[in-house]
Amino acid sequence: MHDEQSSTGPRSPRREFLGQLGLIAITATVLPTVARAESSAAPDWDMSWVERVSAAPYKAVIDTTKVQDEELLVALDIMDTFRDVYSAPEQTRVVVVFRHFAAAMGLNDAMWQKYPIGEERNVTDPDTKAPAKRNPYLRAGTNAKESWAVNSRIEPLVARGVTFLVCNRATMGLASTLAKKVNKPVEEVQNDLRANVVPGAILMPNGIFALIRAQNAGCAFFRQT
Repeated sequence: MHDEQSSTGPRSPRREFLGQLGLIAITATVLPTVARAESSAAPDWDMSWVERVSAAPYKAVIDTTKVQDEELLVALDIMDTFRDVYSAPEQTRVVVVFRHFAAAMGLNDAMWQKYPIGEERNVTDPDTKAPAKRNPYLRAGTNAKESWAVNSRIEPLVARGVTFLVCNRATMGLASTLAKKVNKPVEEVQNDLRANVVPGAILMPNGIFALIRAQNAGCAFFRQT
C-alpha cells in the first residue's frame, strides 16, 4: 500500500520501527487557542472526545496527511510504551487526525467498495494486489501474521481507546472527485461519505481545527518526517 506522493518500500516490522522513533518530530508546544472556531463548531460537531483526552495525564496527537501505515504504528507504539509503565489504560490517550489525502483512511469498507477510493488514492490491497476495494487500514489482511501488523490497524486501536478524527473538508473534496468518476451528484456522494466514517472515528470541521483542539487539550504533537 502506498500514497500517490509516497515511494516508500515494504513496511518495517515493529521491532525495527521502534528504532525509528527518532525520526518523528515531537513538540509539546500548544498553538493559540481557537475558542471562536470551537464555539461555532460545537453545536454541529461531536466534541465529546475532548473531555476524554483532557482527563488523561499523558496524551498525544498524531498528524496524518498521507495514506500509509506509519502513523498507525506510531499510535500503537505510544500505547504499548505507556502500557509498560502504567498498567491503567486511562492514563494514556492518543488522537490520530486523518486530513488531506489521509481522510480516505477514515471511511468504512462500504465506501471503498462503492467508490474507486483505492484507485484514486493509489492504494493496493495486500491480499488481492489490486486497487483496494476495502479499507486496508481498518483491519489486518489475511496474510498478516506479526502482532504489530495485526494491532496497528484502526479497529484494534479504537478498542484500546485511540481517538480518530477525520477532516470533513478533505472528505468533501474527495467526494467531489469521486462524484465525477462515478457520474453522481456531488451532494449525494458527500452525504454518503459523511454517513460512513469508520466506527469510532469522528468527523471534524477540518484537520487543522482537530490538531489545534487536541493540542489545546494538552496533547503533545507528533508528525512523521
